[in-house]
Amino acid sequence: MIYAYIRISTDLQHQENQKFEIENFAKTSNIKIDKWIMETISSKKTIRRKKIRKNIKKIKTR
Repeated sequence: MIYAYIRISTDLQHQENQKFEIENFAKTSNIKIDKWIMETISSKKTIRRKKIRKNIKKIKTR
């Protein structure tokens, strides 16, 4: 399973731009993205509180 991760931490960043770039990369690399993980969070918060940490644990257990 292929996960794509988008994190927005400032008002200057946009999910659509990041998703567009990831989709283009996946298309040119012949990669099928199965699940998107998107979050908006300050970079000052600890990694334990981020969605990516939870999902990494899920991936490792499979």
